[in-house]
Amino acid sequence: MKQRKIFYGWWVVAGCILVTMTMVPPIMALSNKYLLYVTEDLKISRSAFTLANTVLQALGIFLSPLVTRFLAKGNMRVIQSVSILGYCASYFSYSLAQSPIHLYISSLFLGVFYLNATLIPVSMMVTNWFTARRGLAMSLAMAGIGVGGTVFSPVLTFFLESYGWRASYRLMALIILVIALPAALFLLRKRPEDLGLEPLGGQPAAQAGGGDFHLPLGRFFFWLLLIGMLTNGLINAGALGHFPPAMQESHGAAVQAAVISAYSLISIGGKLILGWVNDRFGVVVSTTYACILFGLSFVFILLSAKSVAMLYAMAVVFGLGNAIGTVTPPLLTAEVFGKENYGKAYGIVNSFTQVGLSLGSLAVASVYDATGTYRFAWVMLLVLTAVTLVSWVGAVLLGRRYR
Repeated sequence: MKQRKIFYGWWVVAGCILVTMTMVPPIMALSNKYLLYVTEDLKISRSAFTLANTVLQALGIFLSPLVTRFLAKGNMRVIQSVSILGYCASYFSYSLAQSPIHLYISSLFLGVFYLNATLIPVSMMVTNWFTARRGLAMSLAMAGIGVGGTVFSPVLTFFLESYGWRASYRLMALIILVIALPAALFLLRKRPEDLGLEPLGGQPAAQAGGGDFHLPLGRFFFWLLLIGMLTNGLINAGALGHFPPAMQESHGAAVQAAVISAYSLISIGGKLILGWVNDRFGVVVSTTYACILFGLSFVFILLSAKSVAMLYAMAVVFGLGNAIGTVTPPLLTAEVFGKENYGKAYGIVNSFTQVGLSLGSLAVASVYDATGTYRFAWVMLLVLTAVTLVSWVGAVLLGRRYR
């Protein structure tokens, strides 16, 4: 009997996992593990350090639509491979910083390469390769973020405590290079047509960035969607950027590393569960489910000042809910705008996510610098999670009438 071959799209998903595993956590979940070490060594404020990540994320505000079109028209494998090299060089250059301005210059270059190498091309490839089972494929691809956070949180903690923050940046850059670059060169392919194949499901997938697309500026659902994307960026950057230093201050570096590993590990299953809920019950139910869990994480961290148990409770709900930062936006975009407009629409709505990502960590750092505590920031992020939920659900329900 002839053995059935594995659909090549799943190899693409495997390559996407290697990319998201290595390249996204250093920018998101693990970026502020350096905060206490760098600020103490360079004698700078937390806001000054956090501004480096703001510079990085802010580039996406202007570049996301351009990057989407550039990747759609160009050779994605070449663009992504060169961007991985540039990413690693830029990340390495953090280790040479002598003042905040050096951090900001490195972030400027890192942000450009990050956009061209990670979430945008990953979401485009998954959309191109999968008509059926897209929710599962997207969840798997983004689950690499949780795998990376789980694996690299204790590794980075060991590097920081054993070798210092400068050597840690260099070692992480090397690890990223040897894992992500081969994945881009040998596994990832832009679309099934490049290999003479069809998308899973047997129907032509939307070609990201193709066709004419006109913004529905006069439609309320469009602005609701953008508001949700903005607040989604704020709450994700605020949580991922400041949970680590908050936990280290209250319970020490060992507990911090354990909790980060816990919620990163749980987030792997969380993304898969969210994909299943989306495919089974629809995007409204999956969005409501994830936002409620995400909001509960701020409730538990508010209760964790003297209780390690509350930190682990936070790890569970945050791990299950934080897929709203990566899995939900592309699924919402496809639901609201349709497959044919996915590419260009995603580039636009991702710009608003980047606004939130660029401001979220800085906003929380500013609140901390002004008050000396994270409590007010956690309440603020809890309220913004509720705004995200209402905006997204409203956008989907009203957008259905438009479509």
